[in-house]
Amino acid sequence: MNAFEDIVKLYLEEEGYWARQSVKVSITPQEKRNIGTFSMPTPEIDIVALKVDKNELLLVEVKSFLDSPGVRFSGVSGKNKKDAKRYKLFTNDKFRKIVTCNLKEQYQHKKLVKGDTKITCALAAGHIYSTKKSDDEPKIKDYFERKGWKLFTPKQIKAKIKDLSQKGWEDNLITMTAKLTKEAIP
Repeated sequence: MNAFEDIVKLYLEEEGYWARQSVKVSITPQEKRNIGTFSMPTPEIDIVALKVDKNELLLVEVKSFLDSPGVRFSGVSGKNKKDAKRYKLFTNDKFRKIVTCNLKEQYQHKKLVKGDTKITCALAAGHIYSTKKSDDEPKIKDYFERKGWKLFTPKQIKAKIKDLSQKGWEDNLITMTAKLTKEAIP
C-alpha cells in the first residue's frame, strides 16, 4: 500500500464513498493481446470507490509525485508517449474499456454494483506540474471535464486534510497527523 493512496482513500470516504485500494482486474490473455501487451501483469486500479446514492463507481489513479515536477498534462493526455504509459487508464482507450467492463462484471457478480452503475475514471494528484510560465492544472481540469472524468487536485486534498484536523477524536493515523500539524497546513 501507498501512504498517499491511504490519504486519498480517506478523502473519498469523507466525501461519502466506500473505497477499496489495490483492486486487481481479471483480464484474459486474448484481452491482453487486444490491448497490445500480451505479457502484461494483472491490471490493478489504485482505488475503486462507490458512491451508493449516485450509483457511481470511480476508478482512481493515484499519483503523489510530491518530490518531482508533478503530474503533467502531456502525460495524462497521451501527448508524451513515454509519460502516457504511467496513465493507461486515461491514455489507452482499449485498456480503459476492457478494464472498466471486466471490473464492472466482477463487481456485479459479487453483487457490489448494479448493471446501470455509472463508471467514471478519476485522477488524484498530490502535485501537478507548474512553473512561472506554465500551469498544467487548468489544462488537465479542462481535458478531464471534456472526457467526463474527475480530477482531485492537490488543493482539494489538502483542504480535506485540514478539515480532518477539526474532526472529533478518531484513532486514525491521517486524522491524528492532521490534528498535530494543523497550524502547518496552509
